[in-house]
Amino acid sequence: MVRPGVRRTWALAATLGLVALSCGDDETHPVDDASTRADSGGDIDGGPDGGGVDGATSTDGGGGGGDGGGIGGAAYRGEVFFVEHFEDGDYAANDWYDDASPVLSAEHAPAVAGGAQSFECRFAPGATTCPGRPGRHTIPDAESVYLSYWVKYSASWIGSGRAYHPHEFHFLTNMDGMWVGPAHTHLTLYIEHVGLTARLALQDSANEDLGCILRNDDSFVGCGGDFATYPFTEMRSVASCNGLAGDVDGRDCFANGDGTWYSARFWDGSRPSFTDANKTEWHFVESYWRMNTISGGVGAPDGAIRYWVDGAELVAHDHILMRTAANTDQRFNQFLDGHYIGDGSPVDQSLYIDELTVARGVP
Repeated sequence: MVRPGVRRTWALAATLGLVALSCGDDETHPVDDASTRADSGGDIDGGPDGGGVDGATSTDGGGGGGDGGGIGGAAYRGEVFFVEHFEDGDYAANDWYDDASPVLSAEHAPAVAGGAQSFECRFAPGATTCPGRPGRHTIPDAESVYLSYWVKYSASWIGSGRAYHPHEFHFLTNMDGMWVGPAHTHLTLYIEHVGLTARLALQDSANEDLGCILRNDDSFVGCGGDFATYPFTEMRSVASCNGLAGDVDGRDCFANGDGTWYSARFWDGSRPSFTDANKTEWHFVESYWRMNTISGGVGAPDGAIRYWVDGAELVAHDHILMRTAANTDQRFNQFLDGHYIGDGSPVDQSLYIDELTVARGVP
């Protein structure tokens, strides 16, 4: 697999400053999935060290996470687009689409949020998805976005048991349709936890220049025989398969088997977000993403990403490339709950989500 550990990597060569950079050998794919729009049922296939916050007091928009309030990321949260309280069970009335009836838990409701229920995402052994996901929700076009939610896990929770997955939450853009599968787009963001450690990731496989592909081991396909001198334009992937610019922890580029390639990069938390001792308690997660600028007809690696848990910042990068000048008008316009374990859940396990807030990020 691609191993994390390469941080703040800047481009050093080639026409657009793209560089090949070895991150380790490759056996698995940390952020890929086989997601498509729908299966037969219309589902989308496609206190940080000391414990949780049970019994804390909601502040409804201030510092406690209730009704869109932030903790560590409060300064990054702007206009609130929507808050899902998981109380009435009517996803469609709350403007969600593309998934099934909700599965709500009255047994697991965070006192901090003041509600009576939470969303229960239960993976049966071997299951790739959990029933009752809220699906998709459109949002106004935005250059930056903010997400927050409360989460806790069952004592049996181990995630995928692998160095990749489960997928959890995504943002998509106006460059793709409202039903697009998240695994092959012009840009998909990933906010998830591998094991108990946060992983932020992006893929933009639909943008690839297929004439020159950089593999994970720094070998290449095509490129006129020389990756370093290949004349890349702004019509290319920013994630990995067409080279690297900006900050990188890990990356992934592999053939899909249909003539296209999966192109992604990711950033992991500086330490685990949760422990086996406190994962069954409620925690407050926040994430922020800001598009990069376009300067002189070229995408500049000056986008930003953040991740906080219980107020502690565990991911922070300010040199992120999310779009090129070919997609100058790209904006975030869709949020997706895509909880998914590609190889199937290794055990019977659940996670619980409440007070999910999506907002415009502060520029």
